Amino acid sequence: MINDNMITQIETLEEIEKSGDSRGELNRWVKEIENASNAEKKWRHEADEYFAIYKDEAEGQAFAQERYNIFWSNTQTLRPLVFSRLPHSNITRRFLSDDGIARIMSEMMERSVNYFLEDTNAEPVFNAVRDDFLIAGRGVARVILDPAEIITTKEKDEHGIEIEVDDIDNEAKTVRIEYVNWHDFRMSPAKAWKDVRWVAFRHQMTRAQLIEQFGKLGEQVNLDNNILSYLEKGDNNLENEDLLKVAEVWEIWDKDSHNVIFISKGYDKGVLSKEDDLYNLKNFFPTPKPLGSNSSPDSLLPIPLYRMYKSQAAELNAIDSRIKGLIQQIKFTGVYQSVVDDTDITSLLNGEDGVFTPMSFVGGASDIRQNIFTKPIGEIAVVIAQLNEQKARILQNIRDITGLSDIVRGTTIASETATAQKLKGDFAISRIQPLQHEMEVYVRDLIRLESELIVENFSVEELAEITGLKIIDFKKIEKKAMNNAKKLLEEALSLLNPEDPEIEQKKEQIIQQAQQGVAATLKPVGKALEGYAVTTEEAEQLQELMTSDLSRSYAVDVETDSTVRMDQQQEKSNRLEYVSAITNFSSSFFPLVQAGIVSPETFNQFLGFISKPFKVGRNLEESLLAPVEQEPQGPSIDEQNMAAESQRRDMELQLKAKEVDIKQQEVDIKKAEVLQKGAQFDDNLEFQDANKAADRQTRTSDAVIQDSTRIAVEAVRNSNLLGV
Repeated sequence: MINDNMITQIETLEEIEKSGDSRGELNRWVKEIENASNAEKKWRHEADEYFAIYKDEAEGQAFAQERYNIFWSNTQTLRPLVFSRLPHSNITRRFLSDDGIARIMSEMMERSVNYFLEDTNAEPVFNAVRDDFLIAGRGVARVILDPAEIITTKEKDEHGIEIEVDDIDNEAKTVRIEYVNWHDFRMSPAKAWKDVRWVAFRHQMTRAQLIEQFGKLGEQVNLDNNILSYLEKGDNNLENEDLLKVAEVWEIWDKDSHNVIFISKGYDKGVLSKEDDLYNLKNFFPTPKPLGSNSSPDSLLPIPLYRMYKSQAAELNAIDSRIKGLIQQIKFTGVYQSVVDDTDITSLLNGEDGVFTPMSFVGGASDIRQNIFTKPIGEIAVVIAQLNEQKARILQNIRDITGLSDIVRGTTIASETATAQKLKGDFAISRIQPLQHEMEVYVRDLIRLESELIVENFSVEELAEITGLKIIDFKKIEKKAMNNAKKLLEEALSLLNPEDPEIEQKKEQIIQQAQQGVAATLKPVGKALEGYAVTTEEAEQLQELMTSDLSRSYAVDVETDSTVRMDQQQEKSNRLEYVSAITNFSSSFFPLVQAGIVSPETFNQFLGFISKPFKVGRNLEESLLAPVEQEPQGPSIDEQNMAAESQRRDMELQLKAKEVDIKQQEVDIKKAEVLQKGAQFDDNLEFQDANKAADRQTRTSDAVIQDSTRIAVEAVRNSNLLGV
């Protein structure tokens, strides 16, 4: 058996090696874990107590208590404020340079991290870490690489002999973030995270898991033999209720030796396994500084939030219990003297409305009420009112300590002014922001570890398949295009007549066409490289940059979007600000470019200067920062085709214009004919009117002449009659 008191304190680790004990390293790590547990024993007992209060259980028991559970209420209020949604990585170039490789790597890392976060369902992990932090004061998670599985199949070779063939299943290869219960985490005592020498994670393994992990050694591990079972009551929280027994196995990451060591007290012959650094992480540990380690400036021990108002919560619980007890006492009860008849008491206290009964009381007092004594309910009500006032004061004290004002809880007083409500809201935000920020930084550090683990263990080709990156062998395509053009050129030149006097001009024309054909073939390839794509040479540079911790940290910055209630309005505002900046700049500078005062290259540089602080898409950034191309010496085939197409369209437009002119002329002729006919019609009308007027005048003249003649004849006739 292991001597638990073998190691107390030593000067150097070499003392264990010199002891000659084959179990020296096992004993060392057993003692390390025990010492670390003892250093945190007080806090761990406190955290167990707070979890019982949060779940409304008695300590160590699973039944409800009569409690005003303000701790549960405050925690439920803080949960969505501290963390509310799955974060997304925001990976950008650190110095906003024009480095295309860094730009591709940042996008590739961002896509791959976001994919693994969603694919491995990381949100419940962050939720569990947040809850441990708010209740116990510490939250822990770690990154894990699940390697590709090796599938062994049996096949027959060419001689018909059956052989085993190993095939790698890369689909099983993944990176994930795993929740670690605070009971199952230990680290060496230290005042700062940089001074922590080792961290350890506890696992509960069945016999089958032990054999799978450690081979034949797993068969020799004694189950149910735990290192910490006798140290802390309730510490071994992961009690296995399954039929299968389990062994406690500790996975220790030793920063000094860069080894990962597995031990179990159920195997007293030595360590189960000792391996070199598994992940090759920059800071070695697969976990960031535990959430809640910033509570005290001189220690990594957490300070649970509940500790700060525990006494107020206990007082609140006691007052609430007293109020409940007094409310039970507010009942209309009393006593009466035995000389009073029961019938009189029943008729007096329990009679129906408007019913009077004869009294048989014959006591010495003239008033029966002098013989009845009721419970003093009024005094009890006064005490309850005073207790309620004290309860309200205690609640306010707790809110002052926690910063959770009524406005955070969604309640307010209708008579309050808008300014008062704003002050309350600002105060609550200022108190909650440190918790939000600590959670946000922890999530960011986890994502940084995950991104580092991805680039250290995945090749560019694997990440290209995950993220959709195109790897284009530009030289191969160019060489193939040149060879095809060369064959066609030789074939075309062989068909020329050597005696043709224009043979040199035709040769030059054929060579130019071949060059234009190669350029036309490579043009779409170049266009593809402007997007999310790299050449094979760039892919090699990308692989080197990915696997270099120093170069990678210089090139990219790994952050996250807001993990606490993402402010979408701010994002919209940033985009509108960017569009406004580009619009104002273009409207001011473009006339200078047109006038020749500012060159297009200078305009492009200014545009890039304005765009770099903003996070825009790669394609847009490529377009904005693309250099101004010089005019080509001669038109390409595509340009010739476009010119011919444009010329054909111009001819069609001209023909259509002529057709329109002809139709317009026809319309004008018809219009002239109509106008002419109208004029003729008017002339006819005028002519007819003139003729009619003349006829009327002639007929009038004839009538006048006839009348004059008739008058003259009558006058002559009368004169003859008179004999004149």
